[in-house]
Amino acid sequence: MAAIWVDYYRAVVSSPSSNFNADLAALRDGVRVLGGMVAEGVASAMGGLELRDGDRLRAVVAGDAEVNERHRQERERGLAVLSAQHPTGHELNEVFGLMLMASELERMGDHAKSCARYALPLIELSSRPRLETILSMGRYVEEQVRDILEAVTGNDDRRAQDIAARDDRIDRIYHRVFDDMVDTMREQPEWVYPATNLIFIAHNLERIADRVTNIAEDVVFVATGRLAELG
Repeated sequence: MAAIWVDYYRAVVSSPSSNFNADLAALRDGVRVLGGMVAEGVASAMGGLELRDGDRLRAVVAGDAEVNERHRQERERGLAVLSAQHPTGHELNEVFGLMLMASELERMGDHAKSCARYALPLIELSSRPRLETILSMGRYVEEQVRDILEAVTGNDDRRAQDIAARDDRIDRIYHRVFDDMVDTMREQPEWVYPATNLIFIAHNLERIADRVTNIAEDVVFVATGRLAELG
């Protein structure tokens, strides 16, 4: 009889519960959905700026409430898993890491909203500085967000590290935008206001890219249990 109980105990302890696996999959899916909302927010903010589409920009600002609500739901889901399942070891790392990722994505949503807010006044101006560089920056940042979501879904720490290594490209474009806008303000003082807003947009894009790197570090932590400094 004792041997039977030992075998039962080993089976229960050594294999994760089906409930835990389902809860973890739901949490990972929720993080992926949250990330998709953020990526779409970045794309819409930059598209609204390029096309002078006020409705699109206002939708990004209003949509941040939905991002916040989704983050709240995923945070509560993670806390419920911790409370009900009491995971340890690698399983605990997975839950904790996904909750950290959700928080980073929520902050990225705030930055996307800020981009849209700074863009709104610019669409009413008859003239403004050239946008090619900052629009390319926006495309790269959106790409970074979508790529890191694939690394999260696949728990792919190698890909996450490769994505983080591309942050230097975003930093270089940000500095180019900053320098170009400073030169613009110096040469054409009437464009001080739009140039300043474009600098703020570029800054928020750069902060989104920084948070992509933070998520990459979380992916490495989940996959390996190792705390990595990728920035």
